[in-house]
Amino acid sequence: MLAVVAAINANCGRAAAMDDGGGPPLPPRRPPAASAFPSAPAAPSAPPAAPAPPPPPAAANQPPAADDCRVGLASRGVTLKPVEQASPADPRCVIATPVQLISLTLRNGQRVDLPDRPTLDCPTAATFADFVDELLAPLAKGSFDATIIAIGTGPGFDCRSRNHIADSKLSAHAKGLAIDIAALHFAGGRLYEVGRLADAPERAFDHAARAAACGYFHTALGPGADAFHSSHWHFDLETRGSDGKAKFCQ
Repeated sequence: MLAVVAAINANCGRAAAMDDGGGPPLPPRRPPAASAFPSAPAAPSAPPAAPAPPPPPAAANQPPAADDCRVGLASRGVTLKPVEQASPADPRCVIATPVQLISLTLRNGQRVDLPDRPTLDCPTAATFADFVDELLAPLAKGSFDATIIAIGTGPGFDCRSRNHIADSKLSAHAKGLAIDIAALHFAGGRLYEVGRLADAPERAFDHAARAAACGYFHTALGPGADAFHSSHWHFDLETRGSDGKAKFCQ
């Protein structure tokens, strides 16, 4: 009996030893079965939105664009023709927005012809049209009871030095910024010539027109200013002074 008990105890000891790792190693566990339908890859994330562009800088005191200026003149009854400037002998003689003036229409419907067909920078042409409509025509009507039907202006653009003096600064005419007035033609045949002031009313008209022109232009010259302007009025929009607002009127 004791021998049987000893044998049972011996077998139990061997089983315990095998459970404690003393026996042969067990095979690794089988991995879980893979799915027959693999999952789709995750959709890529959307790229970050591009930052909004900064707002354009605000325009400050910029002249009107060429098309806007021409359309504005045409809407006021100004007859003009856009021109393409030929390459000048002096490369400084460039007009930013050249136009050729044919005629003006005043607010009362009166047409004023410009037989010399002056070529000007468009903003200068607009200022000239304002001056004739708002001031010169009413002043002539009040001074002489006469209606302006044409204005002698000369060519406007002229690629040259100031006052035709060699080596002097470039004239405002060379950039289309100036216009001259030598004569006013009135209905009924009367002619007013700036260089031939016949009487006191004509001289008073000359002074009044030039003084008022200084409110429209940066430069206003005429008889008595110097020998170069004894026969015509010269009006221009040449920039003057450090702030560009200085005037020179004589």
